[in-house]
Amino acid sequence: MAADREVLMPDTRVLGDLAVEVAVVGAATGVGDIEAMIRADPESPGLIASDGDHLYVLDRPYLEMILAGRLGYGRAVLSRRPAKQILREPALVLPAGTAWDDAARAGLSRPDVCRGAPIVVTLGDGRLGLAPIGPLVEYLSSGYETLAFTDGLTGLGNRRKLTEVAESLLDADKQVALILIDLDRFKEINDSLGHGRGDELLRQVAAALSGHTAFRFGGDEFVVLLDDLGDGSDEHLEQVARDLLDAIQGPFTIAGVPITVEASAGVARTAAGRRSLTALLARADTAMYVAKRHRTAVEVWRTELAAGQGIDLLLQSELRPAIEQGQLVLHYQPLVEAGTGRITSVEALVRWQHPRHGLLPPAAFIPDAERSDVIVALTDRVLTDAIAQAAHWHRRGLQIPVAVNLPAPVLAQDRIVTVIAGLLAEHGLPAESLIVEITESAVMTRPDYSAELLRQVRSLGVRVAMDDFGTGNTSLALLTRLPLDELKLDRAFVHRIHHVRERTIVEAVARMAKGLRLTLVAEGVEDESTAAILTAAGFDVLQGYHFGRPVPPDTLPFSEAAAVA
Repeated sequence: MAADREVLMPDTRVLGDLAVEVAVVGAATGVGDIEAMIRADPESPGLIASDGDHLYVLDRPYLEMILAGRLGYGRAVLSRRPAKQILREPALVLPAGTAWDDAARAGLSRPDVCRGAPIVVTLGDGRLGLAPIGPLVEYLSSGYETLAFTDGLTGLGNRRKLTEVAESLLDADKQVALILIDLDRFKEINDSLGHGRGDELLRQVAAALSGHTAFRFGGDEFVVLLDDLGDGSDEHLEQVARDLLDAIQGPFTIAGVPITVEASAGVARTAAGRRSLTALLARADTAMYVAKRHRTAVEVWRTELAAGQGIDLLLQSELRPAIEQGQLVLHYQPLVEAGTGRITSVEALVRWQHPRHGLLPPAAFIPDAERSDVIVALTDRVLTDAIAQAAHWHRRGLQIPVAVNLPAPVLAQDRIVTVIAGLLAEHGLPAESLIVEITESAVMTRPDYSAELLRQVRSLGVRVAMDDFGTGNTSLALLTRLPLDELKLDRAFVHRIHHVRERTIVEAVARMAKGLRLTLVAEGVEDESTAAILTAAGFDVLQGYHFGRPVPPDTLPFSEAAAVA
């Protein structure tokens, strides 16, 4: 609770700041003498009486009320009586370091007869003071108002606050835009590192957004509200969203582990005649979902996105028959030796030759496939075709290893060892001509099981590569436990290698890979200067459009030689 309170009330005060030091008298002291002492000091809020066991408050308003005849006696009679005859319940006594909101709660929990009485404050060195309850209650009330509009974990405004701010702008006929940000694979962080560390990551992401009008929408979703739309173009809003994603990328250090955050964002802005916050949120959500599905990072809402959702659902229903009917085709992207440009292997990348929509990229159907068991049949098809193609090259004297990705649902089943062994034997392909690629997220949920499964795959002679390294949350200690041959650095680091921070990270990864005796591969190399930097940093293999795009097997640079052979 203390951490939450600091977020909600960063200016939390302590009771000693409010207390006024007062005198302490015995309970046998006459009421008249006490009245005289209080009147002698107009600044004093009252006195404290002690009977040896307890302390009692005799504040100025209470004493005036008693002397006015509340007990049925006149002032003259009461003035001659001892103070013990007019004492209320024993006082609430709290240390000077008590926070205001804690003091207010304690004060309000007292019996009705003394709920409005000041609180006795221990000031140290035997000194005592009185703190009025009124300011404490006001402070507590403001805290509850803050709580109602603030996310307790991150300190950002919550969904209720977003509604208040956005509807105020819309009512004033302001043009606004919403950027809905959803963290990718956040569940894996909670599963692998624990919910406490997941919460810490959310706090750090929130801190990176705190310079904007940002809100935590719930879970791992954040909303940034814009009322200054620049030139108002889709391109401008998309760039703003991409800048936000860069700002929250990190890496953030959580429990000593550097974590890089990937996220998807959907952008929606007000349109003529539509001033509904609900509609804006729905459009931003649709755009974000499309960005996540197609792995484009950012999408700005447009009408065709809504229609596209229907197409996506239809594609999902058509995928299983498409696998059985042979509509999936493989394209291959070359990987080259750094420094020489010699092709060392190829990666098999699946496409869908759809009868109505033409050639579809994997982003159009793989994300949905991974959420159902159809991904198993799809992976079996890819493995079969890739191994058959590699065997075709091998029979013609070309030793070109082929890499195939194993998605998390496939890696969760030990059947994959038997499948790979059977296909290698069926096509007569040496095991060293196959590379299986796994991602960080695929092994983090069940790392020990995954490590054992990969050891069985590797025992066949198949090489194992970790793909997209740096986008997930792999513990560096886990890397030493996994049976890996290759480490493929994600394209996100490669694209920013001309920045000092990213180059430092890339060079550190290179040193680590060399220490683990791993072949180091860089993805997403698109120009010669990037290739030169990576080669100098110690990378062994490079992959990217600079060396070749994914193409059908008969158009690869060595395909003609294979045909001649």
